[in-house]
Amino acid sequence: MAILTLGMPGAGTAAFLSAGLALVFGGLLAFGRPRVMAQEPLAVVALDSLLAGLLVADTGGVGSPFFPLFLLAALRVFKIPGPGKAIAATVLMAGVYVLAVGFAGGLGEILTAPTGLGVGFLVLFCAAAAYQGSGVRDLAGRERSLSSELAAERERAARTEGLVPGFGFVIENSSLEEILAWTARTAHAVCGGSYAHVAVLEGNHHASVHEGGGDACPSWWHPSIQGLALRACREDAVVRSEEEVHGLSGFLAVPVGPAGDGRGAVIVGGGEFGAEEERVLHLISGVAGTALEGAEDAPGGRDPVSGLPNRASLDRVLRRELARGRALTVFAVEVGGLGRRNTTRGFAAGDDLIRRVGRRLGRNRRAFRYGGDVLVVVLGGTAEARARRAALAIRQAVSDEAGEAERPAVGFVHAGPGQEDPDLVLKSALLALREAKDEADSVVGFSDPTEASAAGGRSAGIVEVLIGALEAKDPGIGEHLWGVSRISRGIARGLSLTGEQVEDLVTGALLHDVGKIGVPDRILQKPGRLTEEEYRLITRHPALGVEIVAPVGEMAPVLSVVRHHHERFDGKGYPDGLRGEEIPLLARIVSVADAFDSMVRERPYGYSISREAALEEIHANSGTQFDPRVVDALIRVEQEHPDRRASSAT
Repeated sequence: MAILTLGMPGAGTAAFLSAGLALVFGGLLAFGRPRVMAQEPLAVVALDSLLAGLLVADTGGVGSPFFPLFLLAALRVFKIPGPGKAIAATVLMAGVYVLAVGFAGGLGEILTAPTGLGVGFLVLFCAAAAYQGSGVRDLAGRERSLSSELAAERERAARTEGLVPGFGFVIENSSLEEILAWTARTAHAVCGGSYAHVAVLEGNHHASVHEGGGDACPSWWHPSIQGLALRACREDAVVRSEEEVHGLSGFLAVPVGPAGDGRGAVIVGGGEFGAEEERVLHLISGVAGTALEGAEDAPGGRDPVSGLPNRASLDRVLRRELARGRALTVFAVEVGGLGRRNTTRGFAAGDDLIRRVGRRLGRNRRAFRYGGDVLVVVLGGTAEARARRAALAIRQAVSDEAGEAERPAVGFVHAGPGQEDPDLVLKSALLALREAKDEADSVVGFSDPTEASAAGGRSAGIVEVLIGALEAKDPGIGEHLWGVSRISRGIARGLSLTGEQVEDLVTGALLHDVGKIGVPDRILQKPGRLTEEEYRLITRHPALGVEIVAPVGEMAPVLSVVRHHHERFDGKGYPDGLRGEEIPLLARIVSVADAFDSMVRERPYGYSISREAALEEIHANSGTQFDPRVVDALIRVEQEHPDRRASSAT
């Protein structure tokens, strides 16, 4: 300010003095410590007022032409925050002006009207500057706040846009209902509003989320909601509507799935939805569309290890296809060597095998993970020659992944038009799989579920119920029972038993442990050594088994197996202490098969031993615990068929 006065008429020594002071202060600000003081607005106002006061005092006081310089100094008030500092600046400038006038014209000059007018004008000018500055600062504050909110909103949108696609893998493994529920919840949470809805037109599947009072929600059956979904699908574009539906308005609909697919739509309502919400809703619908596309083949969800549709999906697909009257062939295949791989290489290696086999079978077939080491393949048609070729191709595909040393078994069953029981079809395929483990080519097929039931003999009816009840009490025992029945069948061939004897033997083997239904869980599931009292309780299970099975008249031929499978050849067994030939032959066979399967089968609380080691142990007890003739038959069967997995618990 002082530098400006050098060119003004009437400026004298004070002008040069003020300019010098300004230069000194400026130098100190540029190179010295008072730089911090310059950040205080009052300091700058004080300096400007001092310089203006020097000029006014030197050039006539109240009549000085340099009075407007005070107004220039007053402009600084515009930038001073807070009313307190603005008032202090006003008082400072007015005070300096009064002192300058008094210095130039004496004390009497201070009390004149012109001085009062100058002070008043200066005060009004400062007040106006402070008011304008306050308004500008408020606007700037609002602008900063809005900018911060906008930045936060953009960051939230960016996080959402990055987060939503990440759910793809999880959602793709979910069931149809879970996919729809996730889509509706996510659309509601991300886009806001009070209503979110997702609809899949084929099959009329839908889900809604609604908050607030009034009706539960504008249901899918409301014509306006259906109209929005249909328009979004038909036009393959975003559709908006301000029509009020059950007290809600402001609807936005986005099509689900790839362009032109017309699969369904995601709808949100009861809010204000702009470009950000529209973009995020497109992301959600894209993830949902991909998942729903896979859900047609996996309506019950997918197995996370194999990537195949899970058991629930298998049940729903079978029900759907059979209800439509379609002819099917259902294959059950065992992944060879999975149990041993889990034991020797770890569960990660087993999971990798299941994953590779699942990828191989699912490449050009409708394959499912049934559970454990069993996969199921569903093909259309019931041609016998085609089914057997398909079974051999499935067996080869599994062998390629598991290794040629493993020979998987494949069982299949035909289900023609009119068959409506998916449970019966699936059980028949699993029964064929069990039968296939005893066949030379490891493939068995049934022309229909009725044939499978007849082939299963007694095991297809009451036996299945009893095994189910026992497995509910002791999970995993079902596989042991089937394993014992397979080994018993192999021994029966070595002993040349009749067909009727084999049927009784297989049924007795399946039911030999049914009495464990009456044994306390804490004993059945105890991994360590039993106490004397616990051992006494568990030795009661053969007698309990007879009590359970005896009321069923057709089961009479197997009662001796159930009661005597724990007798010893040397007479030291239970419950009756029979010895040698006193023990029924079928019970002696089951005794050997039970011991062999128990040794080679993996347990949750311990490892199995090899078949070779198990055979050595059984041979060592031949003549004491086991019938030597039965032991020899088992050894012959195992040596003649080393690749047969009838004796493998994997």
